[in-house]
Amino acid sequence: MKAAIYKRQNEMAIADVPMPKAGAGEVVLKVHACGICGSDLHAVQYGMGLPPDSVMGHEFCGEIHEIGAKVKGYSIGERVTSLPYIACGECEHCQRGEGMRCARIRGLGLGQMPGAYAEYVLCGAASLLKLPDNVSSQEGALVEPLSVGLHGVNRSRLTSESGCVVMGAGPIGLATMLWCKAKGAKTVVVSELAPGRFDLAKKLGADAAVNPQQVNPADKVKDLTGKEPDIVFECIGVKSTLQSAIGMVSPRGQVVVLGVCMEPDTIIPLTCVLKEISLEFALAYNHSEFQETIDALSSGRINAKPMITDVVTVDRVPEMFEALRKPSAQAKVLVEFPR
Repeated sequence: MKAAIYKRQNEMAIADVPMPKAGAGEVVLKVHACGICGSDLHAVQYGMGLPPDSVMGHEFCGEIHEIGAKVKGYSIGERVTSLPYIACGECEHCQRGEGMRCARIRGLGLGQMPGAYAEYVLCGAASLLKLPDNVSSQEGALVEPLSVGLHGVNRSRLTSESGCVVMGAGPIGLATMLWCKAKGAKTVVVSELAPGRFDLAKKLGADAAVNPQQVNPADKVKDLTGKEPDIVFECIGVKSTLQSAIGMVSPRGQVVVLGVCMEPDTIIPLTCVLKEISLEFALAYNHSEFQETIDALSSGRINAKPMITDVVTVDRVPEMFEALRKPSAQAKVLVEFPR
């Protein structure tokens, strides 16, 4: 089958790779769509120990093509999405639906197991979630990044009176903004440098979007609410953005970090002490958050379709990775496969 693979640092390629085969407790999906994630871009840029020829891609949905032994409750042709890992299913973390904490986890698309930049992908049946008929396959590929935003918001102290800043209008920032609004935040201001993403944040429902080089996001929140931001969601993950978030948040406010900075960074702890702020770090999601995201897409509680700015075939993945190394108007890029 055709797949996009990691060759070496800063290089992706297209190759023919073996078809997966379902073992006990496993299924093979025919991939419909797979999103390009910022973590994928970081992995290729920094290497991150990825073995050469790894098939990447962990934001996906598809239809069941093959069912392994001991799998119940699924049938050939059903559309599903999947948590991007196979966990043991038995430990305390798995029993709580938190397979990301499983000591025996095998991740899909980041080196341990092949991912979904391919025509077919192997998944654990325990990680599958069915997609309703009114949730498209493109939306199904958004469930993973939307669940990242949901997890970050769930880690926060958000209430109906909260004034929030979301730093960054990439896919995770936009997902976080959508969930802030869906869960009733009073005011959400998005901070973004790229004009196209700036406009997209407003289209998706931000109360305001500002270029932080021109307008201080905290000042904008104060203009709209009369107070400094209660919560700042850091969704950029580059050096200095964490300190910027700390500087913006109100005394006794909260900073929630969803951005993944790959380099050593510096903060000024005295600022945190003087303001008595809380710092929360958010990793991924759990099974129930995937289901909540699917339910929200199905009910119309959130509309994430405008996040999809580009749809490409797998042949174009290497050039798209190169293009996404530079800031642009693109938000979520999907790789689609013939059905």
